[in-house]
Amino acid sequence: MAPAAAPLPPSATSGETMTIPITDTFNRTALLAVHQGTQATVNAALDAHVATGMAIVADSVASDVRGQAALCTAVATAVRAFGQVIVITDGKVQLTAGPHQGHTIGQMTAREGARHAEDLTDVPVDWPVLYLGNAGLPAPDGGVRLRARWSGWTAHVHPADTQTSHAVEGNVLAAIAAGALGVHEAFGAIRNRPGSDAGWRTITVNLWQPGTSSDGPELTHAPAAWWIVGLGHLGQAYAWVMSWLTYADPTQVEIVLQDTQRVVDANHSTGLLTPVKPDPVRKTRLAAAVLERAGYDMVILDRRLDHTSRVLVDDHHVALLGVDSLTPRRLISGVGWKLAIDAGLGVGPADFNAVLLRRFPAEVLSDQVTGWKGDVPQHRREATAALADLQRRDPCGSVQLAGTAVGAAFVGVVTACLGVAQGARAALGGDGFDAINLHLQTDDVDLAPATREVDLVAARICAL
Repeated sequence: MAPAAAPLPPSATSGETMTIPITDTFNRTALLAVHQGTQATVNAALDAHVATGMAIVADSVASDVRGQAALCTAVATAVRAFGQVIVITDGKVQLTAGPHQGHTIGQMTAREGARHAEDLTDVPVDWPVLYLGNAGLPAPDGGVRLRARWSGWTAHVHPADTQTSHAVEGNVLAAIAAGALGVHEAFGAIRNRPGSDAGWRTITVNLWQPGTSSDGPELTHAPAAWWIVGLGHLGQAYAWVMSWLTYADPTQVEIVLQDTQRVVDANHSTGLLTPVKPDPVRKTRLAAAVLERAGYDMVILDRRLDHTSRVLVDDHHVALLGVDSLTPRRLISGVGWKLAIDAGLGVGPADFNAVLLRRFPAEVLSDQVTGWKGDVPQHRREATAALADLQRRDPCGSVQLAGTAVGAAFVGVVTACLGVAQGARAALGGDGFDAINLHLQTDDVDLAPATREVDLVAARICAL
């Protein structure tokens, strides 16, 4: 049984032995099995996670920045959701944008922790296979075979043999969302929850107007300034998405990064910019390194969002908040951002892939949102077999894991695409939504139309 805390070398100043909480090391996606009760012990949940695998197939689509964005996103989210990932594509193609810009696809694959292959020979028949765009290379019958496409602002995922008229020609946000959505469906298929048809259905996410087939305009402009608050699961997904935006002059686009935390081992399972066994650097530095490479003008704030936080009258940032407590959310309206988009994710096995985005200014101020008043009630988790086993061996560790939210990187990426699309929609003159409530498990969508206009400074996006 894994202990709740691992010893560190004695402190050079105090001579005491420090410990690492289990929450700083435990894979947030493997935690699903612990909270769902499908594995008898914590170690069994980790072993079951390591034993899973999927394959990703791409061909000529990877020569285009949108195809590269879809491929890199699929690989990065897959290695965090599955124990093993095999990538079949031309590894010599050089990436023109994104966190791995300047490296080849083969180098990206290795850096992310996946394995490159020439064909599907070594792929177990029961592994899900995700085909990107029009990629061929048929796999043996027996497993889930999916295809991810993108058109306009919409990401599509469906069984690979489904006939469709969707062309692979959407904007880069739709391509990123398609890569993540494909991994979501593959993951849902291996979870095999009762009543779930993940892996066998067609699912779409329309970033311009969720729940519809609206094409929306071309992505010709996006906000000229962004402000990311919280560089964890969602914040790193936002930075990932922004690294793929093809601004005509990224040096004229300012991005503010705000957080106070340092990365820990567990952040790799949900944070797309966090490497395996990371050095304890500040999360702002991880994101800044990626976005500076993309050419943006970076500002780092290593401080919390508090009641003194204010922007200047001339500031025109679009704020993207990915925080895990209500205190900073209540402060949003008082900071003075031209537009702020808060994103929240579900925390348990049944709702980890549920997404709620709120936009401000709205009809209600942030400190008056009904669900944000008072304290959040502590959810009492059922004492599953794995938690009960850990309780006998390490009561403290059991309490820690019982109160830790589960998560998956592919959910954060789809959410980030929706958030960035909301900012782009405002820059393009669209009215947007005060709230977007989306559940990827059920494919249900609820929208609340925007009640306040916003005035943004836009910057040009190069045509793809």
